[in-house]
Amino acid sequence: MHHLLIVCHPKRQSFTQSVARAYAEAAKALGHDATIRDLYRLGFDPVLGTRELLDAKNPIVPAVVRREQRCLSEAEAIAFFYPLWWAFMPAMMKGYFDRVLSSGFAYDFKGEDMIPRLAGKKAMIFTSSGADMAYLRHSKQWDAMRILEEDHILSLCGIELIEHMHFPSVMPGLPKRTTEKHLAKVTKTVQKCFGTTRMARAVHAMRG
Repeated sequence: MHHLLIVCHPKRQSFTQSVARAYAEAAKALGHDATIRDLYRLGFDPVLGTRELLDAKNPIVPAVVRREQRCLSEAEAIAFFYPLWWAFMPAMMKGYFDRVLSSGFAYDFKGEDMIPRLAGKKAMIFTSSGADMAYLRHSKQWDAMRILEEDHILSLCGIELIEHMHFPSVMPGLPKRTTEKHLAKVTKTVQKCFGTTRMARAVHAMRG
């Protein structure tokens, strides 16, 4: 199975980056392939240009966007890694969704109906916040974020979300023991969700 990891955090040694590395190592330990697309290190431009808009006279898809779309097309599993800022994804990640999950690639229109084009792909989301879960739930920020990101963006493209793992109360100076505990949870989650894939394929090949 091929995994695509979309990582969004400006710091190379951030907690978010550590979670992505833990995921990649767990996937590779299962015999899977894992490709990391680090948006900040790639210098990805999140600004959607007027020529890319659906109602443009001659809409174009820039080469940098086509490259990211190709990576998405080739992936069977997609994982997103980012912190919550103002209870939402960073602008860099939002720009990625705006530009990469575009009409003609992630979805089409048939009359007034929106037709998903990425059906069959599995997704996982890994987020973190300085706020604790009690505050996020009480303020309803968690519900608002989840509905938009999980029920709207991914589902309308046909992508099935199988896990959203959130790490609350993540602040600078997080104890090493706490970090290790969180990363171990990431590893176990990857094993739980994808650990039987290789075996299932082997059985299918034998039967076929």
